[in-house]
Amino acid sequence: MSPISQKSAILFAKIQSDYASKLNVTIGGEFKAAFQSALRQQREFWNSRQCSNYVNSKVHPRANRPCAIVLGDRPVRITLLRAWESLRIFGKMKLVLALLWSSIRQPSEKELREWMESVLNDRTGKSDLMKKAMDELAKSFPTLKRVIIDERDDFMVAKIKQTAELLAYNGSNDVGDERVMVAVIGAGHCSGVLNKLLDTRSGQIPEEVLAGITKTKRKQTDDIEGTDVVQFDYAYAIETGMIDT
Repeated sequence: MSPISQKSAILFAKIQSDYASKLNVTIGGEFKAAFQSALRQQREFWNSRQCSNYVNSKVHPRANRPCAIVLGDRPVRITLLRAWESLRIFGKMKLVLALLWSSIRQPSEKELREWMESVLNDRTGKSDLMKKAMDELAKSFPTLKRVIIDERDDFMVAKIKQTAELLAYNGSNDVGDERVMVAVIGAGHCSGVLNKLLDTRSGQIPEEVLAGITKTKRKQTDDIEGTDVVQFDYAYAIETGMIDT
């Protein structure tokens, strides 16, 4: 990344940190909670397998199921690179000035809490405030909205489909064996991800979608990092018990 893009990323991270401090929350706290919950489930699974009488133990069936963690969002470095490369010189200057202004004139704690409550209390994923924020981003920085929101929606949907296909294939011979997948995503992506999952018109397979949105001018998908992002980690799936060998 160029020095200017690096400083822009640092400035954006500082704004996020300031907002989190005002709300007394941890950035990405919901994902940390989901990660810890999955770890507890996996720990219980391995403990149950080590118990000599775990087959006869009276516990909920799901307590004896493996739980694998799939990081389904695009690596932030790729997103930042694609976002910066999507802007022309004027757009980059405009972005830096917007970040500087946002760092100086920040909303109050009350305004932030009202905004958060409006989004969190909306069960449809189509909060008016969220939609307004997305519309403003699209109006001011259309390419950033495409890269940061739309492309990441596509990435997460592709990863969800990859995982679902793997679970369906592995469980095809297990009659009545329920497969459960939980996706934890940010509020700004709920509507887009849901709409894309319900849209069956796309004929592209997940790997094709991922390959198209992980390329940058400095990195192609044929390098090690790109391959790891596009292809599913089957070794990890076997190790965690997602699929049988």
